[in-house]
Amino acid sequence: MIFRLENYSQRVFPPIQPDIYTTDDELTALTPDEQVTRKLIALANKEFTRWEVLVGWKLDVPSQIGHLLLQHKMAIEAELEGKWQRADFFWQQVQIEIKALSRKDNVWQYLVSVYAKEQGVLFRGDPVQMRQRLVDELLIDTHCAFYNGRSQQIEKLTLGDRAFVHIDYIQKLLDLSALSDNSLLSVLGEPWEKRITLLKEANKWQQAIQCCQERLRYFPNRSDFQNELAEIHWLATLAKLREAKSSAHHRQNAKTLQAGIKALENCWQQHPYNLSIFEFLGSLYHLQAISLVNSEQFAEALVSIQKAVTYNPYLDKAFETRDEIVQVMTQLQEQMRQLQQEIARKFNARLNEEGQRLLTEVQKGFGPMNAYIESEQAKMTAEQFQMAQAVHLWQAIGLPEPPEGWQKEAQTVVMQGIDEQTVPLESSMSWCRKALQLCEEVDKVLQQPPASQADIRDVWQSIVANKPDLADLDSSLICTFLERKLFGEEGEGDRVEVTPPSDLSREQPILTPISVKRQPGAEPLLPWLFSPQDKRIKLQAIVAIALVLGAGGLRIQDRLRSSARETAYQEILAAEQIQDDLGLVQNAEVFFANSPLSGKDGRNDQVMELYTESLVRWYAQQEISPDASARKHLERYHQVMETFKVEDKQL
Repeated sequence: MIFRLENYSQRVFPPIQPDIYTTDDELTALTPDEQVTRKLIALANKEFTRWEVLVGWKLDVPSQIGHLLLQHKMAIEAELEGKWQRADFFWQQVQIEIKALSRKDNVWQYLVSVYAKEQGVLFRGDPVQMRQRLVDELLIDTHCAFYNGRSQQIEKLTLGDRAFVHIDYIQKLLDLSALSDNSLLSVLGEPWEKRITLLKEANKWQQAIQCCQERLRYFPNRSDFQNELAEIHWLATLAKLREAKSSAHHRQNAKTLQAGIKALENCWQQHPYNLSIFEFLGSLYHLQAISLVNSEQFAEALVSIQKAVTYNPYLDKAFETRDEIVQVMTQLQEQMRQLQQEIARKFNARLNEEGQRLLTEVQKGFGPMNAYIESEQAKMTAEQFQMAQAVHLWQAIGLPEPPEGWQKEAQTVVMQGIDEQTVPLESSMSWCRKALQLCEEVDKVLQQPPASQADIRDVWQSIVANKPDLADLDSSLICTFLERKLFGEEGEGDRVEVTPPSDLSREQPILTPISVKRQPGAEPLLPWLFSPQDKRIKLQAIVAIALVLGAGGLRIQDRLRSSARETAYQEILAAEQIQDDLGLVQNAEVFFANSPLSGKDGRNDQVMELYTESLVRWYAQQEISPDASARKHLERYHQVMETFKVEDKQL
């Protein structure tokens, strides 16, 4: 079940229920705030004209809010009927309209001044709070109610379940919401967890990564959320590895591991003090070193295994593997030395291609690994691992964290040169320095524990006396942690629960559709046509309709031309029989004036020949000075002849 953590008694909008837009309440029995919101809710029942409903243009302020609430009302009705496609149209309209209205300060100022002007109204003179209340208590709570109803209807949610659609709608409203921190987590924490789990089970790693990244956008300092993102990167990389049966397969696995390492290192850049990321990187570098050895890339394998133990100095198997690779490289160097001596004693002997490749590996030897060990990158990684350990301990104890998070705190660290040394400025190192000191002192106590649990607090007091910087830390939390580690039951958890427990005593919004399956019901056609939704689809439809209409018009035109051409052809044949030269000329002009759109007619040559003969005979019979009509027939003939020649060349 999901809900906002705010005290339910402070709610001013009506409870989320199917008949929320039924305004039968007696306003005098309500608080001033509830009276205001009931008046706003009633705007959805305003009498709109058909045009106002479809277009929503040029509405006054109350009508703009009423139009928004009308879309919300119809969305609820469609969702309750199980008509998901229809409901989605109205949900999206709600999203479009509330975002447009959020940019109109005058709308909310007007609502406050007209509807919330009475004394005692919570958001009197506060238009932002009015808008946020509407978004949180009406829009977001409605989606929470449908998610809860769906969760109760079916035994287990699936990835494509309707419940997650409502979570997506909630996330699109967060920029306009007052939800933050624990309240936001109470709404989205459970759905995020369920969706990520389902994506992992389906091996949809990229989608799972995107979901984790979206969650971290709102909670960047939550180490458990960082851990899960790192774990999914690690699992996604392992899932891509193939069974290696040849050196080529091992080389490909090494490349696959490198891609996973790059993704995790990018994650590390975002969260440099997360201990789990170090551990996962150490694991991948360890596997990469093994793949490189099996593909006989020994020098690179030494670098990878050294990186593995740098990222995770507690990875015992990596140290064992490093010893084995070092031994292999040492033996290979000795073998190649002996082989080169043998070749030197033989005339014209030389290494084959495989031998040359191994010689190159031997010549590289331990150089790349030693270069990495001496590099600034290795030193920085080791230092950040220590800091990650300190942060991990700090969180396990349950101490309050930096307000801006550990990464932000680390970015404020300023180094200042003193006698050719660099030291951190005291003013910027309080959190980081204390975490490192705390880690060091706690480790000493764990290595040399007191004789009894009762002595722990005295031990810590003596530590604080020598390390005054730790005096302002909560000693009770630290001592409880030490007691749990040294004298607690095995398997007892270290971490303090940071997520507040659900307040199950409050009333939770639940809306349950009539069916668990999609019911028939498409988007309303006219509202869809006039809405700003699916602009590309509408444009494509307009183009398609234009093409269809254009093609239909051309077909009609072609049929008319064909009919006129056929009639003219028959008249030409009849005129030839009776030697009517003028009639033949006139019908030939009609025949060629109605050429088919395709440009092809097998009768063209026949008609052109008859046309020419008849025109010559008829023109010869004219007087010495032909009249305008005769000259016009001659001009048309020349035009037809030019066109006929061009078409003849094209054919």
